[in-house]
Amino acid sequence: MYNTFYKEHSSKPLIYLISPARVDIKTFPSILSKVLETQIVNVFQLRLKNYKDSDLIIIASLLYKICKKKKVTFILNDRVDIARILDVDGVHLGKEDGSIKNARNILGNLKVIGSSCYNNKSLSIKSQNLGANYVAFGAFFKTETKKNTTKIVLSDFKNIRRNINIPIVGIGGLNKFNIKKLIYFRPDFLAFCSSIWNTKKTPQIEIKSIKNVLDNF
Repeated sequence: MYNTFYKEHSSKPLIYLISPARVDIKTFPSILSKVLETQIVNVFQLRLKNYKDSDLIIIASLLYKICKKKKVTFILNDRVDIARILDVDGVHLGKEDGSIKNARNILGNLKVIGSSCYNNKSLSIKSQNLGANYVAFGAFFKTETKKNTTKIVLSDFKNIRRNINIPIVGIGGLNKFNIKKLIYFRPDFLAFCSSIWNTKKTPQIEIKSIKNVLDNF
């Protein structure tokens, strides 16, 4: 298993890429492969809602193989049961996706468990104490990926950081134009979704543009 959450990180945030809400099994694997070939992405999360289990298993299995080949950590959103079946690197849990304790019991100690903490400091501390490997905060900016998001103020993020010893992921509306505002607070990972997949350019060009911003910060 390739797991970047257990590795020492540089002073610059790493890239956490989230899948589009819908994927075409015929075309997306090739698109993802090209993006990962840039060697810029460290983590890929497959986040598909309202898919049949059989379809989700087929898609997740195929994309996990691509991530494994490219040495990118593969995280499955929500579905602890399917993560166990496919033996992927880990899962990401929202507030309605089940408990960290239950996920750990099912997946074991070697798998990654991420927890959405929105703008909630106490939830992040609780998640850390329950054994989460990372916590995600956001949305920092307006996002098209999720409806009814909880906004987090950048100044509050600095105070949250003081109580957390595990990696922190900044998420929500991030793009190459606004990430400088967030980099200052030193998140361990920056998560991208719509800005990569909905670009007028290719996703790999957009990823390279983000890396350029990080390298020149």
